[in-house]
Amino acid sequence: MLIDYAAITHPGRVRKNNEDAYLLSALDGEEPIINGPARSLKVGDPGLLVAVADGMGGAAAGEVASREGLAAVALFLFGHWGRLGSSKVRELELVKALEVAVEQASDAVLRYSDDDRTARGMGSTLTAVVIWNGCAYVAQIGDSRAYLLRQGALLQITEDQTLVNDLVNQGTLTLDQARTHPQRNMITQALGSPQPLRVALSRLALRRGDRLLCCSDGLHGEVEDSRILEVLNQNLSPRRSLELLVEEALAHGGRDNITGVLLTLLDPGLPLPLLGEPIDLNRPGLHTHGRGIWGRLRGFFGGGAS
Repeated sequence: MLIDYAAITHPGRVRKNNEDAYLLSALDGEEPIINGPARSLKVGDPGLLVAVADGMGGAAAGEVASREGLAAVALFLFGHWGRLGSSKVRELELVKALEVAVEQASDAVLRYSDDDRTARGMGSTLTAVVIWNGCAYVAQIGDSRAYLLRQGALLQITEDQTLVNDLVNQGTLTLDQARTHPQRNMITQALGSPQPLRVALSRLALRRGDRLLCCSDGLHGEVEDSRILEVLNQNLSPRRSLELLVEEALAHGGRDNITGVLLTLLDPGLPLPLLGEPIDLNRPGLHTHGRGIWGRLRGFFGGGAS
């Protein structure tokens, strides 16, 4: 699959440490990129994993949490998806593997926290996207986001797992009130939590020319969606687009670490979007591992068709 991409992480103007991290991995055994320089990625049948994590914790614990979580996701998926090139692989198996990978990442962060007293209480958000068989499969914990730009329109794929967003959904707060609420950054789930995770899962059918942005709240918290749309619509390279978004976040204060990964999907094997075609996004909400997820996913993903 032909994918043009760029990734940037920046400490911002206020924080001394950069607790954000990004990952790109062609799930074929090649060493994944974690906060490293961009290199050519040949995306074959196993697919591409893209993820952004925003760590938290004392001292350097947040940096460890974000990187440990990302590495655990990539390791699990590579180890369990070796047969993704087979036509017999079912979508349901992929979705299940992605969910378990997130749980494994959380366990890895929790184990590290238990073993190191200075890292007690550390955690991380995670927004991970696997591109496979013409679709993007998204798993989310926390408030890092995934966006889609298609035909000049911007769609937020993920939904923030925050206290403030819950209040908005309940009708207690308006969106305008949420943007300035003092607890707007309080997330309701994180990797490394001893409580069972409820992984938010989404599936998006891709079209040629789509742009996918994964970013931490250091970017989307400082840059309005309208400005993100404006920048992504300029048809610049992924690198230049991200540079402009980071510059915008810094200009608005840069109060948090800033991280983004931007993909432009140019593969001729993807269908072109049709004028006025609705976006095929399935977002079932939150699911708890081990409590009937198989039945819900079968219904959501159409019985796990290949």
